[in-house]
Amino acid sequence: MTTYVLSKTAVAAATLAAALQTGLAQSVNPSAGQAPINPQTQTFQVVATATTGNVSATVQIYASNDGVNWTVYGSAITIASGASPQQGVANGAQPWQFYTAFVSAISGTGAQVTVTMGV
Repeated sequence: MTTYVLSKTAVAAATLAAALQTGLAQSVNPSAGQAPINPQTQTFQVVATATTGNVSATVQIYASNDGVNWTVYGSAITIASGASPQQGVANGAQPWQFYTAFVSAISGTGAQVTVTMGV
């Protein structure tokens, strides 16, 4: 399995475009350098940590075939408020060329969210 970091941030962005532009999110192409066979299954893991107290976050996964025009991929991954660290997981089963993650909400003292994708 190969793991890609889609986002590692301490702040939420207003839009996906803003997150990609400012480096709060990055797009990955898991089939780069290979024949045009995209991964048939993906696992997305969201880990939220805080320096003290509770942490919560909301993350939406997006997919694209051209790396420019993005579409929502699955349901948002919501981590309810709880002691640090908190974790959420989602699975995908559609082959897309590019994937990224959009952290739309994050709260907690010193909170940070890391989103990874395994293929």
